[in-house]
Amino acid sequence: MKKNKKRQKQKDYEQMMEEEFGFDFIAGYTSGGVPFGITIEETEESLKENDENQLNKEDLPF
Repeated sequence: MKKNKKRQKQKDYEQMMEEEFGFDFIAGYTSGGVPFGITIEETEESLKENDENQLNKEDLPF
């Protein structure tokens, strides 16, 4: 039971950090406990670029 509580506490902490700092994915933490990873804005920008690239490929005649 303690492992489940510890796991849930870790998940809750990670979710709070994602919401607090605007992360879409937290890759890890610095030695001081500050998270680092991919922000929501970076993910949205990447998805937008992928969509634009996909549209350009559809315009090709071959």
